[in-house]
Amino acid sequence: MLVIIGDIVKKYTGHVMYLLRHEKKCVRRLAIDEINKCIIIDPGLLPIPEYIDVFVVVAQLVADQDITVANKAILITANLPFEAYPKVLEEMKIALEYTVSSKCNAYEVVVNISSKSFELFKLCADLGYIEHMMSQLQSDDVLYQLNVLELLSRLAVKPQGINYLMNNGALNLITEIIVDLPNNPLGNLLIPGYIKFVGCIAHHYPKEIFNKYPTILDLLFEAFDIGDQTLLLVALDVLGFIGVTIEGKLSLISLGRKYMQTVDKVAQLIRNSATETKVRALNCFASLISVDKDPNIPKSGPIDHRVTLMTREWFRCLSEHPSSMKFLCDTCKNPFSDIRLAAFNLLDAVCQHKWGEELVARVGGFIEYLLDRSVDYTNEAKEVKYNVIKKLASSAAFDEDTLDRIQTYIQQGPFFSENIMEVAMEEGD
Repeated sequence: MLVIIGDIVKKYTGHVMYLLRHEKKCVRRLAIDEINKCIIIDPGLLPIPEYIDVFVVVAQLVADQDITVANKAILITANLPFEAYPKVLEEMKIALEYTVSSKCNAYEVVVNISSKSFELFKLCADLGYIEHMMSQLQSDDVLYQLNVLELLSRLAVKPQGINYLMNNGALNLITEIIVDLPNNPLGNLLIPGYIKFVGCIAHHYPKEIFNKYPTILDLLFEAFDIGDQTLLLVALDVLGFIGVTIEGKLSLISLGRKYMQTVDKVAQLIRNSATETKVRALNCFASLISVDKDPNIPKSGPIDHRVTLMTREWFRCLSEHPSSMKFLCDTCKNPFSDIRLAAFNLLDAVCQHKWGEELVARVGGFIEYLLDRSVDYTNEAKEVKYNVIKKLASSAAFDEDTLDRIQTYIQQGPFFSENIMEVAMEEGD
């Protein structure tokens, strides 16, 4: 007999609700699977007015001890129509009375749905969920606190989220926690999470964070002096994430000497660090200098002259003797593939500027090295190098002969090989 999706829940609603509360997890899994199938196929199969009690039970299962059941409950509850949420979210608050795991599951539902619209965010806030999340940052459970912080960072990147955090004193509370981290016995475990949180909101709202909450940025810059390797790698990633946008670059430069000292430290790490740190520092530097990665800037539009001037100055910090471009050229020849790839990422960022094209042309033999097909690269490095060469294709820094060779390279593509060409010609003969 053919069973149509939704029929079991519709015909045996009471039984399904009983099975959702069954003591055996295998039974609860079967019941919640049936409801999940309906939501995946068509949420309208179970109209809210008729099946609201079913969805209330499902929402309460976000606190289930069985991970499979809890995860299905999170998925279903996060994808209901708006009309279900006033009652469903009210009843789901029972999850906040149980374990930290059940609380995090409830928070995940809240973050997922409140990110969809201002109305849903307001509903979650009015029911006290956001305030409850903030209160958990005072927990002595480090892992739990970091999980809550990560969920809050996902919320903070939405306009409704950041407005709430700023207007309801939440960022002031976070600032107080950050300032007190050095006095916290568990501070070393918490600092990386808070740096990531700061980076996440400062990436999306640099002006607001730099102007109103400069203290929380001190945590990022201090990470370059603490001497903790794990913390340093996080700080490099976060600094690059903040500085990848034009607004982020302008906000960073507004810090003046503090930021320029950090740029010098990143340059020192590129020159004098072990492989992993060198790679992360190169990628950080690439983000600070790049202008193509900002989704808010037209690809063909002119570059803000302030960005042109300051990125050129930052690049000069890379090396004095030899010059920054000569140093970068040598790093592109590094025998370690991950360092070489990171160096090409930085070269790509530099060549997004006219001053970068000119510097490439001034280093004797550099363009010849870039056009040399005989050098062995990974495919990823070949693609990045190809993108660099495309950026140089219309540069006034090169003579016509070099530009012709560049055009030939571009026409042949990133993976062209002289050996493949010779084999093709022999087979043709």
